[in-house]
Amino acid sequence: MVQQDIVETTVIKKQETDSWQERFLYLKHSEYHASTGIAGILTVPTSLQFESMAEKTAHESQYGLPLHKLVLLCHGHSAHKNTVYMPLLARKLADIGYYVLRIDFRSMGDSEPNRDSHVGRTIAQDCEDIETVYQWVQTQQCGKLAGHQLVLDTIVAHSRGVMSMFEFARSRFVPNLVNACGRYVAHGLVEKSLKRNPNWDRDGGFNCTILRHGKMQEVWIPKAETMSAATVDTSKFAEIDSRTSVMSIYGSKDSIIPLSALAQYSNLFEGRHTAELVMYADHNFYGLPEDPNVDQLPLRKGLVNYNVKTVERIASFLAPEQQMQRFYKTTFSIQDAANPSRTFARWCLPHDFSHISNFRDVGGYETSDGHRVKPRILFRSANPVDASTEGFRYLTEDLKISKVFDLRLAKEIEDNGAIAGVDVVNLPFNDQKVADPEDMSLVYRGMFLSPLTFPQAYMVMLKNSTAAVAHFFHYIIEGRCDRSHAALIHCAGGKDRTGILTMLVLGLLGVDDDTIARDYELTTIGPKSEMKLYKALEERGDGFYKLLDSEKLAKEYNATPESMCRNLISSRYEAMRLFLDAFRNKYSSFENYFRATVKLSTQDIRYFRDALLEQKV
Repeated sequence: MVQQDIVETTVIKKQETDSWQERFLYLKHSEYHASTGIAGILTVPTSLQFESMAEKTAHESQYGLPLHKLVLLCHGHSAHKNTVYMPLLARKLADIGYYVLRIDFRSMGDSEPNRDSHVGRTIAQDCEDIETVYQWVQTQQCGKLAGHQLVLDTIVAHSRGVMSMFEFARSRFVPNLVNACGRYVAHGLVEKSLKRNPNWDRDGGFNCTILRHGKMQEVWIPKAETMSAATVDTSKFAEIDSRTSVMSIYGSKDSIIPLSALAQYSNLFEGRHTAELVMYADHNFYGLPEDPNVDQLPLRKGLVNYNVKTVERIASFLAPEQQMQRFYKTTFSIQDAANPSRTFARWCLPHDFSHISNFRDVGGYETSDGHRVKPRILFRSANPVDASTEGFRYLTEDLKISKVFDLRLAKEIEDNGAIAGVDVVNLPFNDQKVADPEDMSLVYRGMFLSPLTFPQAYMVMLKNSTAAVAHFFHYIIEGRCDRSHAALIHCAGGKDRTGILTMLVLGLLGVDDDTIARDYELTTIGPKSEMKLYKALEERGDGFYKLLDSEKLAKEYNATPESMCRNLISSRYEAMRLFLDAFRNKYSSFENYFRATVKLSTQDIRYFRDALLEQKV
């Protein structure tokens, strides 16, 4: 959590927009800003118009449930937070469930002036303004405003703002970057400036009309401001974290930025780049005066508004399903720290080969202190009882799994069987021997009604699983788990109980909440080929309805046997984020939980981390 005196939030009620969804605010960084700070408009998810979780769930097909993710929109040269696609994109992403902040860089729109008027708005200064937002999302003030903690998930930048975005991302990890009409050959700015004013170099700058505090004003753009962007080495953007996905979108009629920039960025970010071209659109995604408007798009100031298409494509890139698929792709291989030329497959036992569903390596994720979770030590899966001969051989001989922790109840094992030929320890999660009837009611309702009610079920499961958690963690602490003696944890589908235990492992190791939730979400992909479990759940659909035991709740959530089955097998990112919120609300931190509840010592926690962490590659 960022100290509260670093970034100060001021909501300006008298300047709030007409929309209930928008908050006009200032963010002031104590080191970067001298007066008001940077101005911005925060758009909150559209589904917040509904007060209850039941109403939000009932309207989910129309408006996505509120996410823990913030999208930052950055404008270009001589622009502001309401130019081109920005307001339209903010509303579209809010419909999906995102929080969206569009800002004015310093000296633009409603923000404070540049630090030095003789130097102007530099790329370095822009990066400070983006850093302000990056730190703001970690503050309690942001959490209060949003209702929960956010993560800076995406930056969308236009034109000159693209250079600032990419430069910032060289030092800070952001999962998604969207480049809208960004320049690649930086020194082209000098040519552009000389074309605008042949005396630009001699005069030391040029005049430009911009919007400042609601009025159009003529301002001086010093040469130093232009040169700060014209001297950027764009080839160094290749240093941006390899986990980051990049989208580039350009207008086919752009007369300011050569379309070769699209190809150049495609090459620079090869393997993690999505290229989009909006036909007939100019640099600001409008049509030319004689555009025939074959798609019957709306007009703005007499020009075809191709920003509509731009927004659609960016929203598609940021759709939750697309985000999940990109995380799956970027984490598919794990580099070997001992031999960087070698990689391990996260999904090392495909179902077609092994007949084990949802089998994957828990390792490879980075921690906040610069370490990485060791691969090839801890694995997770669904029930491996149907393992093929080849799959079992690979599991024991190649992966060297010598211990299996089965988190199911004894009755489940009796009914569905357990893997044989390897040492299995039964550690029943949510042990019903210690659970009271009220607990079980919370579990059923939490699991059946909505993915976003999972946290109440997961908190009950966690409360009733302390002994199992302690047993497993002591096994690791005692040094009995390594690459020669790997371990597998599983339940029935490898989602809920396995997901909770994996969350505890990754959390105590220092993996961030966003990554923990993305790993949990991978289970959406994991069991797709496993039909046995699906069929069993579908056959029990009417039984789930009876277990819910509340016609009132069923009506509020529009719950049916089919919808409850879908909920039960889902593994949404937000379900885990909300569980993490609930976990921290009760236990404060992972270390506090393990010390106070599981009774681990400081030394135990150190041994646990030593066993499962290594230096980042």
